[in-house]
Amino acid sequence: MFHSKVTFYMVLILTGLIVFSSSENNQAAKPQVDPSQVILRAIETPDGPQLEIRIGHLVCKTDQLTFQRKEGREFSVQPVGNKVHVISDRQRIAAQQMEYSLPWLTGAR
Repeated sequence: MFHSKVTFYMVLILTGLIVFSSSENNQAAKPQVDPSQVILRAIETPDGPQLEIRIGHLVCKTDQLTFQRKEGREFSVQPVGNKVHVISDRQRIAAQQMEYSLPWLTGAR
């Protein structure tokens, strides 16, 4: 009787350790990324400032980006120093990092 209780508790403890350690590893290795979120930020490269565009796990780098929503005005996005500048005919916005919803950018409802 004594051996069966000890064996039962050992198996229970080991199972708990395995479950909790594997769930922590999964969370650390696979951070949650919103695939509908667009993140723009300026990065410094040997070729000069670049615009980094992140959509989910996709990462692109470019000198400049131009976008236009359906039947809307055109926006130009450029890295200037360590900031992102979004420029249109009406306004100019500068920030370290900008986040947009992909449905908003595409004009989808």
